[in-house]
Amino acid sequence: MKAWVLKRLGGPLELVDLPELEAKEGEVVLRVEAVGLNFADHLMRLGAYLTRPHPPFIPGMEVVGVVEGRRYAALIPQGGLAERVIVPKEALLPVPEGLSPEEAAAYPVSFLTAYLALKRAQARPGEKVLVQAAAGALGTAAVQVARALGLRVVAAASRPEKLALPLALGAEEAVTYPEVPERAKAWGGLDLVLEVRGKEVEESLGLLAHGGRLVYIGAAEGEVAPIPPLRLMRRNLAVLGFWLTPLLREAALVEEALGFLLPRLGRELRPVVGPVFPFAEAEAAFRALLDRGHTGKVVVRL
Repeated sequence: MKAWVLKRLGGPLELVDLPELEAKEGEVVLRVEAVGLNFADHLMRLGAYLTRPHPPFIPGMEVVGVVEGRRYAALIPQGGLAERVIVPKEALLPVPEGLSPEEAAAYPVSFLTAYLALKRAQARPGEKVLVQAAAGALGTAAVQVARALGLRVVAAASRPEKLALPLALGAEEAVTYPEVPERAKAWGGLDLVLEVRGKEVEESLGLLAHGGRLVYIGAAEGEVAPIPPLRLMRRNLAVLGFWLTPLLREAALVEEALGFLLPRLGRELRPVVGPVFPFAEAEAAFRALLDRGHTGKVVVRL
């Protein structure tokens, strides 16, 4: 089988021929149809992610494929950018009818993160939430999930041309980042911020109303500045860290999330697919991942 292999951290991908895979008990061989790329895949290639695999390895943690004639999605530590991948049976995720392989590859990371992050923050109907990077893969999922949970959404993006998309998905307002403080003030402060930028976290804390919560999901723009504890105390604010990977081992939590998401996916919730690249152009897909001009999920299609 063919696979894209990273032989050194920070280096290029190389397309190689590997032996066919053989599943052990409790595993299946998934014939890959599509791979959803995430910023975490880029960090993993640099050796800068929360987990650091040792080269050589095959990047790609979000895959969709076929086993015995049925389509499944799966979240795996690595190995997705290949024609086939071994997946533990318990890691297979159902794919709702009506989703294309590309849409299915855009659902697991983004929608599970959006739902579980909001639940971790104890989001309540009627609360006001800021969704950053609202035209990206996670942002478009978060806007939709927040609306389905009864929240009011302020969407933020880097460019004016990206604002129409989150508005179409149900955000009450969509603004560029420089406009966010003014709009948060007009709303009387926000109850929740889903923080994916990282670098401006102190500014984000200033957007919160008394008792507000910031959920720290990522740092796409760089390492976060120190958070002064007294600032949290004065307004009873909370900062929560969120990392999806270890939560996937909590079966009850995943079951709850899927129970909410699966009946809605393809109906009121729709994964937003961005640029789609053929398997032969995997490196170009990674370049697109870092291009702030794209919207939705970057997908590699086999």
